[in-house]
Amino acid sequence: MKWVYPEFLFALLVLVIPILIHLFHFRKYKTIYFSSIAFVKSVEQQQKNPRKIRHLLILIARCLAFACLVIAFAQPYFPKSETSKNDIQLIGVYIDNSFSMSRIGGQGELLAQAKELAGSIVDKAPRNTQYVLFTNELSGNEKQTLTKVKFVDQVAKVNYSPIYRSREEILSYWNQWIEDAQKEGNIKIKPSLVYLSDFQKTKPSDSNKKFKSIAQVSPLILSPQNTGNLYVDTIWFETPIQKLGSAQTLSIRVVNTGKEAIESAVVNVQIGKIKRDLFAELPANSADTVHLNYFNQDAGIAKGKIAVNDKQMTQDDSFYFNYEVKKSSSVLIVNGEDAVENVGIVFGLDDFYRIKEVSTTQASQENLESVDLIVLNGLNQVPSNLSTELSAYSEEQGSILLIPGTNISPSGWNALLDKLNLPSINGTQTVGLGIQKLNIKDPFFRGIFEGRPENISLPAVAKAYRLMNNSKTLSSNLINYQNGTPFFVKSTGKNHAYLFSTSLKPEFSTFTSNQLFSTLLLHAGNLSQRQNPYYLIIGSDGSYPLNENSASENPIHLKQGTIDYIPVVFTKNKRAYLSIQGLEAIRMLEAGNYAISRDGKQKGILSTNYNRLESQTQESTQEEIKRVFEQAGIRVNSIQDGSNWNSSSLLEIGESYDSWRWFAFFAGIFVLCEMALLIFYKK
Repeated sequence: MKWVYPEFLFALLVLVIPILIHLFHFRKYKTIYFSSIAFVKSVEQQQKNPRKIRHLLILIARCLAFACLVIAFAQPYFPKSETSKNDIQLIGVYIDNSFSMSRIGGQGELLAQAKELAGSIVDKAPRNTQYVLFTNELSGNEKQTLTKVKFVDQVAKVNYSPIYRSREEILSYWNQWIEDAQKEGNIKIKPSLVYLSDFQKTKPSDSNKKFKSIAQVSPLILSPQNTGNLYVDTIWFETPIQKLGSAQTLSIRVVNTGKEAIESAVVNVQIGKIKRDLFAELPANSADTVHLNYFNQDAGIAKGKIAVNDKQMTQDDSFYFNYEVKKSSSVLIVNGEDAVENVGIVFGLDDFYRIKEVSTTQASQENLESVDLIVLNGLNQVPSNLSTELSAYSEEQGSILLIPGTNISPSGWNALLDKLNLPSINGTQTVGLGIQKLNIKDPFFRGIFEGRPENISLPAVAKAYRLMNNSKTLSSNLINYQNGTPFFVKSTGKNHAYLFSTSLKPEFSTFTSNQLFSTLLLHAGNLSQRQNPYYLIIGSDGSYPLNENSASENPIHLKQGTIDYIPVVFTKNKRAYLSIQGLEAIRMLEAGNYAISRDGKQKGILSTNYNRLESQTQESTQEEIKRVFEQAGIRVNSIQDGSNWNSSSLLEIGESYDSWRWFAFFAGIFVLCEMALLIFYKK
């Protein structure tokens, strides 16, 4: 038998006290005058021996109860048989090195405490013990078995990683390692796993995967002193219009996961030359959204940074982004048989738009990558090749405004509408076409009207196409006729497309002579500005378009300070994109604003941020931790607090530590026996 906490055995010395009391139990004698003591002597002699036996039984029961209690606290366990002592023992050690482990615990940063605990395992382990150390990297380099010296050296090199791993990923990695080692004949028994983590609460997994090769796990909980965290969650703009001189509102969501409210948390905002301090009111375990109103005063790329001051997990205190303030926007008008010149005239009223008008046959020869908005003006036929190119253009976040002709081909039009997730055309209609309702609550109308519009002059429509939804339709009706069918529709899916249900020819409508006509066209043009992603999450599957057609074979570089990273570049729909997906990007990149360069020339700006999955700092309870492991088919040896952990408990990994329960049980039995003897003795 061995002990997990042998220091408790010193408490057995207290047993000397009741033994001494029993041996030197002095009593006061009281003199009783009696006429004849012969009878008393006889009675006393008869009861003396039974009394000694009862006293001795009470002493034994009391000593055994206390001894069993002390042994239970020392947690005995039974080592392996002598035949297996010479076998090489293997211990798997997982160290959670995610950002949440940068919080401060009772003995410093949690990661430093985890490394110290991992290193202490080797102090009392046999010399022939081998180790497998792995972290959130889960790389091939971490699959090797380590000796004592190499293990200590590798533990010292563990550093923070922005990689987030679910518990299932970690267990899958260890389970696969054991299976591979068994196939190769490197291990005879299934090694146990020491799991050092702060055990952040995660979303319940739908997977019921069982890990049959993992016999048992010893979770070590590393708890921070302060479980709260203040961080910038995300940002967004009230309108996508980034136009020189335009008003803009930046919204910033700040989260407080702590149990205490934070009054007037300072949110530092920097956008180009603009520097402001905003103040967020954050109740306990809540969020607040603050807003910055400003004007885009300079053209070009504006770099932004949001920052809060937090003492916990500084990696998520900053948020980086960028966007382009444009001097102009390009509009390509594809004129069909029933085109009206009013479309070009309206866009020509604003110097912001650069207009180019082409025929249907010329449209496929244009470079659509540089176009912000394509207008199909009065087309009756939509050729299949043009439909394909417009679909690809829409997938690249290009915007399309569709105005049908007077005698359309439904098959060609519906093929395009189906690709754009818009309603299909199903015949014409002439009844109930008075324009009745504007869906002013839709974001499309934001900034067009001041207050609620009343007494708007609406155009008259004599004939229109009937739009019918289908299973692929993802759209919103912006303006409806009296009969409930749509007059003006926008797509709500991944595509950016707008559709009028009537032709602009006089025999169909008087829409071109109405002020609403120019308002809708110009606002659709404003909303059609193509913006690169404001930011990408490091390691995610997002991509960034490269707006350059260089024939150079030299790679693209992302540069910031001392970081020079070559991202993956791929082509989609004849357009080049860069990606920061994968472990290599996570290892190399930090959050910040990077210059995109090739051949020494800057091609743009890419903003990167860390994933916020680690920012939610709620910890799992011991019951939740045990349930997760047991649901995965893994026996939990014991869940221990890292601050009170004794590494000697791992010297015989795989053995049972439940013996203390029996000693606690027998301690209770002996207490009951003592009480029964005392009651019987009094009687």
